[in-house]
Amino acid sequence: MSFVASLVWNYIPLVLLYFLLKKIIEVFLKRWRLQAAFKDFPGPKAEFFSGNTHQISGDYAGLLRMADYAHTYPGAFPSWMGPAEAQLISVHPETAKVVLSGSDPKDEFSYALMRPWIGDGLLLSKGKKWDRNRRLMTPAFHADILKNYVDVFSRSTQVLVDKWRKSTGSEEVFHHISLLTLDSMMQCLFGYHSNCQNEKTRHPYIQGVYDVSELIVKRIVNPIHHYDFIYYNFTENGKKFKQACGAIHEHSEKIIKKRKRLLKNEAEGSRNVDFLDILLTAKDSDGQGMTDQEIRDEVDTFMFEGHDSTASTISWCLYNLARHKDCQERCRSEILNIVGKTKKVTWDDLTKLEYMFACIQESMRLYPAVPNISRCLERDLALPDGRIIPKDMRVTVSLFAVQRDPEVWDNPNEFDPERFTAGSKISSMFHLPFSIGPRNCIGQHFALTQVKVVICELLRHFQLDLDPEREAEPECLLILRSKNGLYLKIKPI
Repeated sequence: MSFVASLVWNYIPLVLLYFLLKKIIEVFLKRWRLQAAFKDFPGPKAEFFSGNTHQISGDYAGLLRMADYAHTYPGAFPSWMGPAEAQLISVHPETAKVVLSGSDPKDEFSYALMRPWIGDGLLLSKGKKWDRNRRLMTPAFHADILKNYVDVFSRSTQVLVDKWRKSTGSEEVFHHISLLTLDSMMQCLFGYHSNCQNEKTRHPYIQGVYDVSELIVKRIVNPIHHYDFIYYNFTENGKKFKQACGAIHEHSEKIIKKRKRLLKNEAEGSRNVDFLDILLTAKDSDGQGMTDQEIRDEVDTFMFEGHDSTASTISWCLYNLARHKDCQERCRSEILNIVGKTKKVTWDDLTKLEYMFACIQESMRLYPAVPNISRCLERDLALPDGRIIPKDMRVTVSLFAVQRDPEVWDNPNEFDPERFTAGSKISSMFHLPFSIGPRNCIGQHFALTQVKVVICELLRHFQLDLDPEREAEPECLLILRSKNGLYLKIKPI
């Protein structure tokens, strides 16, 4: 062995020891800084290595425990995810209002796994880019545009009605509703009729969106897969995820190019304007539109936010109506009186279905599609009680806890649509399934329109019952799902 090789070999342990000690010091320094930031925020005891993960988990028990902590640790409390990873969890309406009233960006730690799919769209962008693109996209959700989508939502639901008429018993509802919302989104985004609810062999884009949604959920629950190098190079799921993102992006780019050519050549007013038309024609105050990359990112972001979260909202509403047969019957009676058995649902009908909407609102209170919203503070934030959350702190608002606060809601864990009927005065500060403030959900009226149409169509065709052998177990994985599926017995009327 040469002298140089021998020298290198002898010093390898020292080099490794140096980097190990450096890492240990960095961990302890970061932990010390976080502990200093949390000095005014008491919280549950945390283990050094596992933190509070055994207490504050995504399962139903963990979500309920988080709601209980709202009173043990008022306002906000720290949650540790390891020796040097922590955040503050906001569990009180007043605190949540302050956190969400600014335009602080999403917390990348929570949402970064989606970036390869949705890029730098509204969900993840920040600063001037977010502000500009938000303003450019707002016209896409005007009531005049949404009215055109009622027929789309109704036709997509009719496909599910025809499928469920052949049902012989219990159905896993979330799967069917997810395909329905995906089908609707393709038509509203691109004007593309996918037939994904019936086809066994799906279009590559549809299959890609479906695969990516499932793979992200699987990746969340496996901490080792959070490391990109390991996930993409040594796991089958990582390779599938990369391929699915490629198929999604390829199709989006193809559709965007095709629509650009169509807009250039077609006569104005020859068809209804859709989401993609508005993205392609929007101009800012300088006369500049979005780039192709920005348009693709916004399309993919809207597909994610509008498909899975809406499916969650609809599925849990059906579940609650199956649990509360008196509410289901009252909804059905209202629907038949206003819409009838066979008449096409109209935009004006939706505004009259007040009790049905109250049931939807109450279901979203108990089972928000997105139970937690995370922010990364760009400046120090003063809370109503005088405490200061320092800049760069990660803060998660538990919508699940805020919307079950017993100081605001009587019997907060009970399903009671009367809370939202005429004459009730519910502040948006207490009921915020679409968040509040500048970064609230831009597509909330789109989502609510779809939820109303789907619930209306299904209730006038089917009676829904719980499956006693398959009880739902709520679990938060990006959105609120059921750990063991959400099964209901479907009986045609």
